Amino acid sequence: MKDIIRMGESSVLDFKTEEVHNDSIAKEVVAFSNFMGGKLLVGVRDDGSIIGTTNRKVEERIVQVCRNNVTPSVLPRTEFMDVEGKEILVVGIPKGSNRPYKVKSTGKFYVRAGSSSVEPTNEELARLFQNGEMVHYETKPVHGACVNDLNRGYLDRYMREFRQIDAFPDEAYQQILDNLNLVARVNGDYVPNIAGLILFGNNPKKFLPQSICQAACFKGTDESTDIVELKAFSGAMTEVMEGLLRFVERNSRTDVAFENGIKRNDLEQYPALIVRELIANAIAHRDYSIWGAFNRLMIFSDRLEMRSPGTLPNTITVERMMMGVSYYRNPIIMQVLKDFGYVESIGRGIIRCNRKLKALNRKELEIVDLSAELRVVVLSG
Repeated sequence: MKDIIRMGESSVLDFKTEEVHNDSIAKEVVAFSNFMGGKLLVGVRDDGSIIGTTNRKVEERIVQVCRNNVTPSVLPRTEFMDVEGKEILVVGIPKGSNRPYKVKSTGKFYVRAGSSSVEPTNEELARLFQNGEMVHYETKPVHGACVNDLNRGYLDRYMREFRQIDAFPDEAYQQILDNLNLVARVNGDYVPNIAGLILFGNNPKKFLPQSICQAACFKGTDESTDIVELKAFSGAMTEVMEGLLRFVERNSRTDVAFENGIKRNDLEQYPALIVRELIANAIAHRDYSIWGAFNRLMIFSDRLEMRSPGTLPNTITVERMMMGVSYYRNPIIMQVLKDFGYVESIGRGIIRCNRKLKALNRKELEIVDLSAELRVVVLSG
């Protein structure tokens, strides 16, 4: 152990004294858990001098910090060792299986960078979320935003109509939002998370420019042809959904089918059921960790395309999507879309769309994974 201490702090080793603050311990535990694991040596100064511990209760305190001050909680390995006649506590932190981990009191995430614990970049944090098993990126708090940036009217309607939450005192409002996974705690205050702003934000693009959805209609079969209409949609999820649906209505045709001179039905160039499903899926499944890229709805003379940033998640492939296999990158967003009726059956959207197209004697959806972007194509009827 003396030789290890002599080598100094590293990406897997950190020194602490017995008087260290609980949040400082939690910070190192989080960083090790989000990285490759590591060890805390309690009773050693930063310069490597061994001062030992004086009270064995420090072990209990550190175990409690790992369980109560870190989210998700961590179960450390602990043992006392004698080094140069002084007793130090060795705390082993395993590589976390439920990443990302954060300090509960501040809501901050940390990773190891050399011998320091630092906050990850947006890209590093996104990878932690994507590689984790319990937490989704949509639950990341949006720093700079506050609860007043959420639309109270839309939220009241949602809670009343879909969650049977009607009369409640104002002081319970933020706790209800927390129960619905629409906010997160940061330094003791509630702030909207990504899902909350995407679904109910007054002006989400102020904090999340990637929340914008663009729509374009072209005269020809590619983007080099004249633009008929170009528009960007932002705001709460219902505003974006309805705006995009109206855009498709304006820029597509509806034929009337007659039989023996009697009107039978309207034949939509792009059936509303399918358009609604594709827009909702793009909002629910896009990778919101990718900044500078937008969901894009493109209408050409021969097809409609829904383009969503990011590749398919985890083990999902185009073939598995066509068979109804699904993975919810943003399950909170998807559930609210389902509650509002924009998707009818979670996990069966592609199958339902293709069944509808088959009934109309039209070709099935084309799905193209371009790694940086997923495209779903509906050919013109």
